[in-house]
Amino acid sequence: MGHSQKAQRLFFMIKPDGISQETTIETMIAPLTEIIACRLFDPVDRNRIERLYAMHRDKGFYGYLLDYFKDNPVKAYLLVERDDVVYRDGFYADFLELVGDTDPAKAQPGTIRSMSPDAMAQSLSERRALRNLVHRSTSPDETVREAAIFFWDYIYDHRKVVGEPGGLGRFFAQQGDGIFFEERLESGLQKCNFLASDEHFVHYQDLADQKDGPLERESALLEMSKNGVSSVREITLPFPVTTGE
Repeated sequence: MGHSQKAQRLFFMIKPDGISQETTIETMIAPLTEIIACRLFDPVDRNRIERLYAMHRDKGFYGYLLDYFKDNPVKAYLLVERDDVVYRDGFYADFLELVGDTDPAKAQPGTIRSMSPDAMAQSLSERRALRNLVHRSTSPDETVREAAIFFWDYIYDHRKVVGEPGGLGRFFAQQGDGIFFEERLESGLQKCNFLASDEHFVHYQDLADQKDGPLERESALLEMSKNGVSSVREITLPFPVTTGE
């Protein structure tokens, strides 16, 4: 089923205690949403979890969160609203209602989190993270931030990226905005002045990836079109850079 370009997207993640109920959870969300992309992290790396929950870094339970995710799997999703559904209170509101209260003990029957036997009070008394099965973004802006943590290096449209991304492509993607690798790559190329606002991004290919060398020694092929005319040029960084994941 297709969906419009303006359809809202939502980031969703099944936490370690929910993985065993993955099929049930996917069945529950299907009437409200379509899955654009999903990705299993087994185990999930600490860096992504630290970025996802950065707003809780000063909270007393932050350490419990990190311990809970350590060496455990999660499954990340990018969801989109369905064209054939009339949402009662809107896509986000209806989806958050389906997920249920943060505290499983307060979640209404029939919600996803009501399937968890845990409770906020119990987790606090036992000095551990709450096990409430899933995480969800609460707004479009939050989705862009959170989904990018898990999908920035994920190629959704392989027509736009030839081969595996090298260090140079990953650098451009880290500079850019968006969720998927090719979205961020195009944005990063624009920010670094390799793609003008009136040029259409066609595809990108990293050439030899010198993993231990500086990025300014790497090169890539960039195909673009302007006024219906395509052109390909080899690009390199004109300046030294320091990278970090």
